[in-house]
Amino acid sequence: MNPNTELDSIQLNFSSSDLLLLNLALALIMYGVALDLRFEDFKYLAKNPKGFFLGVFSQFLLLPFLTWCLVLIMKPPPSVALGMFLVAACPGGNVSNFLTSLAKGNTALSVSLTGFSSIISIVSTPLNFALWAGLYAPTSNLLREISLDYAD
Repeated sequence: MNPNTELDSIQLNFSSSDLLLLNLALALIMYGVALDLRFEDFKYLAKNPKGFFLGVFSQFLLLPFLTWCLVLIMKPPPSVALGMFLVAACPGGNVSNFLTSLAKGNTALSVSLTGFSSIISIVSTPLNFALWAGLYAPTSNLLREISLDYAD
């Protein structure tokens, strides 16, 4: 069996109880992160927005570009490359807020970036995904098979 075909045939199945447990754990973690936040943290962020804009630039432009460079160097199977482009195009998740809090980082900045990226991802994720995957010939062919519709 072709290794690329074998990799493409793998499926992950979560039961509804597993998904419920995962969602409850994420909710509990986010509640714990929120307990440490204060309004002053966000006021400081509003007065010093440089970190926020750098984070937005890094997440929506730099990360997908670096992923594209990595794909060009590694030349993974097209399905794996497509997955890499999709992950790079998606917004940051709630776990990053927890890890930032755990590391004593700027949690207000992390939460703000997560909120902003989640809202803007409605437009940015399909556009970033199509742009970067379209620039790599093997994934560009897969995109035509998938027939990504931006309106949907």
